[in-house]
Amino acid sequence: MRRERLRDYAILLAASAALTLPNLGATSLWDVDEGVNAEAAREMRDNGTWVIPTFNYQLRTAKPVMLYWLQRGTYTAFGVSEWSARLPSVLAAWLTVLLTYELARGMFGRTTGLLAGVVLASAVEFCVLAHAATPDATLLLFTVLTYRLFWSRHENGARVWWVPTAAACGLAVLTKGPVGLALPGLVILTYFAWNRELGRLLDRKLWWAVLTFALVAGPWYGLVTAETRGVWAGTFFGRENLQRFTTPMENHRGPVLYHAAALLVLFTPWSAFLLGAVWYGLKATRREEPNPPTPFPKKEGGAGPSAVLSPSPRPGPREAPLTGPGSKEGGVGEGASPRPYRFLICWFAAYLVFFSAAATKLPNYMLPVYPALAILTARFLVRWRAGDLTLPRWMMPAAVAGVVVTAVAVFGGLLVAGDAVQVLPAGSRVFPGLERWAVLAAVPLAAAVVMARAVRANDRARFVRAMTVGAVTFTALAAAFPSLSVDEQKAPKELVRLSGVDDPSRDIRLGHFDWFQPSLVFYARRELVEVFSPDKAAEFLAVPTPGYLFVPAKTWEQVEPKLAVPTRIVARHRDFYRNCDILVVTNEVTVTAGR
Repeated sequence: MRRERLRDYAILLAASAALTLPNLGATSLWDVDEGVNAEAAREMRDNGTWVIPTFNYQLRTAKPVMLYWLQRGTYTAFGVSEWSARLPSVLAAWLTVLLTYELARGMFGRTTGLLAGVVLASAVEFCVLAHAATPDATLLLFTVLTYRLFWSRHENGARVWWVPTAAACGLAVLTKGPVGLALPGLVILTYFAWNRELGRLLDRKLWWAVLTFALVAGPWYGLVTAETRGVWAGTFFGRENLQRFTTPMENHRGPVLYHAAALLVLFTPWSAFLLGAVWYGLKATRREEPNPPTPFPKKEGGAGPSAVLSPSPRPGPREAPLTGPGSKEGGVGEGASPRPYRFLICWFAAYLVFFSAAATKLPNYMLPVYPALAILTARFLVRWRAGDLTLPRWMMPAAVAGVVVTAVAVFGGLLVAGDAVQVLPAGSRVFPGLERWAVLAAVPLAAAVVMARAVRANDRARFVRAMTVGAVTFTALAAAFPSLSVDEQKAPKELVRLSGVDDPSRDIRLGHFDWFQPSLVFYARRELVEVFSPDKAAEFLAVPTPGYLFVPAKTWEQVEPKLAVPTRIVARHRDFYRNCDILVVTNEVTVTAGR
């Protein structure tokens, strides 16, 4: 058993490494979030503080401290760089994949666990956020840890889940705030209500859980509140949480179905099975347990990866599924527990309802449901492959069509975005060079061809194998390479390099007018002062100390007539965020030695 688990870990870690490590540090930081987070961690390290986060040397109240601590550790170990800033998210993603495997294995068996880990790792949004210097992957890690600790310790009426679950929630709250406690609490409450077990929440161990949570999350929140005289806590809980829920922040608004639609796009390429996985998961919640309150069937004997990869049975349309508590991996027939399905559906539904009701909507808010969807998808495919599910004849051909649609969308989207097919209005943001990556569409298309042939031959194992290999290959290539073409039109890093303002030995001032990206501070490693008008920009450059002003080319035309001192342009670069050229202008007209 131990050898099997280690082999599964090796498979999942190899797939995760292939999906996350290539070109991890090759692109400059993405603004806004990566630039802010990477710089906040650098400033905390340079300032020698573990308590007060700052950005651009001003108090930062948007997020708690966990990501900054982790980035500070990787900066110390590997130096300050984009790669180091992103490494905590990569490692968190790897651990999340393993925890998802363990959770699915505990619920359904080894084969479902292994496939669930691969599904999660190769889902597009999960892979993208595993590359990002943001707290999303870290929050997901502690969220899945919370659910894993709860699930493995609450069976048969046990009470030992309270304290470890509370500790994991405390880590999640240190990562992103109240959602790390409120939403797991909502999931567990809903799950117990569904099983008519709300009385289990009236437990003296609740107080030990409260104490544990307070000991994990409380010290930092208390220190930062005290050291900022309540400013950090007031702004974070008021503006960044309550106001974000009730009011669209930064114009991030959307309809009620925003997140449901986003999941169909961002769970790609596995979204081809998403509706079927959720539907048959819901159907499985209605099965009655023969001997309540035993919440789990016994573990299967020896099902493993070969159950997915070996030749499949060819069941007739009326073949009975495997039944009984001992056939955990083979099927969910009469006598199998509905409780795992209920828990996964509660997990998915609680987050979907909560964030659909919130006024501010961003795609990454739904990342915490991806492990639940990965497990439901894996279970759906394993049950179908084993002959436990008799699906409508159109369903798997429709899934193949969904993979083809993915290929077509990728092919057409990259050609249009690269301006190889000129259908966008004049002046639209395009990325020359991106069109050459349209060849990536061949991967899902090839997978779809193999899957279609497998459906025709009723070779279900080959169907699942083709989808798995195609998903990992496509997502790994898409994550590693197309972003390089986009990076060529990101201005901050190149402007800093060309202007030389990152030289710590120089006594200079930096300002920005009508344009700013947070990664400027990370690359310049200096404070940038904002000026608010052409007159103020001219005054900034009139000060004798050398000054460097970041300003759009069009805006500079308004400033130049107001100047009383000579200036020169030392850098110019296209910025796709604003879709314009950005200048670096200085009053240092004499070239500094060594530059």
